[in-house]
Amino acid sequence: MRHFLILSISFTLTFFSCQENPKNTPEYAQMERILAIHDAVMPEMGTISGLIGQLEPAFVADSTLVNYAAAVEDLKMANGAMMQWMIDFSEDFTTDEIMGKTMIDSEKQNLLDRYEESANGLKLKMLGAIEQAQDLTKD
Repeated sequence: MRHFLILSISFTLTFFSCQENPKNTPEYAQMERILAIHDAVMPEMGTISGLIGQLEPAFVADSTLVNYAAAVEDLKMANGAMMQWMIDFSEDFTTDEIMGKTMIDSEKQNLLDRYEESANGLKLKMLGAIEQAQDLTKD
């Protein structure tokens, strides 16, 4: 009986010590890159709201300012894209996967690739819309 107990404890320790740390995987490294892109542009949501608040009333007051309307539309589209991206991301990945508490299934590699690409595209869309709008407010 004693040998069985020692053998069971040894097996259990070996099993748990061999399990991989989720944060030491290529999938989690990619998750961190995706989150870094998101975290870099997330504060720009406030900038987008402020620019919409600045440009929209000017266009309403003077409908000849069509470039203002286009800029507002681009800002709203960028804002909506970010909101949808966050919703989709949170539906595809659990909080534990995002935080590195559980392994990201290798079957989700295509999703990670797609989200990394879309996060980069979202960043360009948001920063481009902001730059366009800020150029108009300089006049």
